[in-house]
Amino acid sequence: MFFFKNVIDAFKDNREINQPIVHKHISENPILLENLKSLAESSNPSVDFKKVENHLKLFSIGHAGEKSVMFELKNSMVPMLILHDIYLEFEDYQAQMDFVIVTSKFILVLEVKKLFGDILVTDKGDFQRVIRKSNRVVNKEGMYSPINQVERHVMILERFLKEKGIIKKCPIRYAVTFANPKTILEISKNTPSHIQNCVIRHDQISAFLKAEKKKSSPVEMHASLVYKITNAILGASQLKPFNEQEYLVEDEQVGASAFVAATIEKEMPPVVPMENNDLKMLLTEYRTRKAKESRVKPYHIFNNRTLDILLENMPQTSEQLLEVEGIGQKKAEDYGGEILHILQGKIAENSSDTPKDFRSLLMEYRKTRARELNVAPYYIYTNKTMEAILEQKPKSIQALLKIEGIGPKKAEEFGEGIVSIFTKTP
Repeated sequence: MFFFKNVIDAFKDNREINQPIVHKHISENPILLENLKSLAESSNPSVDFKKVENHLKLFSIGHAGEKSVMFELKNSMVPMLILHDIYLEFEDYQAQMDFVIVTSKFILVLEVKKLFGDILVTDKGDFQRVIRKSNRVVNKEGMYSPINQVERHVMILERFLKEKGIIKKCPIRYAVTFANPKTILEISKNTPSHIQNCVIRHDQISAFLKAEKKKSSPVEMHASLVYKITNAILGASQLKPFNEQEYLVEDEQVGASAFVAATIEKEMPPVVPMENNDLKMLLTEYRTRKAKESRVKPYHIFNNRTLDILLENMPQTSEQLLEVEGIGQKKAEDYGGEILHILQGKIAENSSDTPKDFRSLLMEYRKTRARELNVAPYYIYTNKTMEAILEQKPKSIQALLKIEGIGPKKAEEFGEGIVSIFTKTP
């Protein structure tokens, strides 16, 4: 039956695959790289610039390694279709695959690593990175097994293709390649054979693929089926969401969560005008709090695009909220009332001391001093300490020193500015 299907497909599709064909190319300016560069140039004091710069460096190195691997694949002379950077979400699983290669006999998931130093694979199949200087080992550290990573990706890809009826018997194989030309691979003779056979340097890719093609396979697919598989994978591939919240200082993220909670839980007095930046902060803090409560990523509550649309359209009713991209019926039911309260600028007033004014002044003072000292805002005082300050409303240095998180050094540096908020504010 399979033979006759191949014959029928052959009449439908005359395309041949007699050399490497790149079906999804490497982008010269990946969106992730652009997003990280944008954060690195941001003036937002909440950004964890050290983390951004570290990830920017790692991603740039990894991207260069993948370009080297693509060069080897394109020049391997092996008939195949090549997909680069496939992000697949299926059921509750996600797989980020550097390369997916489809041939007439198998599918290959290729994981790329470009690391500084040498790689040692032990008798048990554990991976270690070894740093040498003048032929002397100066550091040896364990690393997460790339075999475990790529095996998980294969499992997700296989489940997807079989559930969709795209493949039945086509095997999905995997390999891990190290793209640093200076890296020496040391694989123990006692390493499990399934690991020995699929860990290679990037200059061994051509020989590896040719050897894989010679192995027996339960299928020998016509070009039309190879294209069908490739197009199904490409069609399911998505752009991996960029979560900006991961690069914000955690303490700054939590921010005014207690204030937002009070805002949405108490009866609301008349509307108080609010600047757009304040609204953005409150919506961001609300999103972070709800994400922590639900144990999901913040973008599952609403993503940054939806946040921008909320601020632009300023919906004031449930009907208007449902017109916002990214807000469906369920999200409107779960979060709509709270979002509308924030957008309407309804501020809870617990007393005549107008706690919103004190909070705003404390946050503004913290932000200003953080910029002056070129430090993260939580260095001045954490959100937990700020809540204690709001509760105690210290009007002297002695009263301030009784608050947890304010020691003599911080009282000396910032005490006068904090106390003045409560003594000079009418």
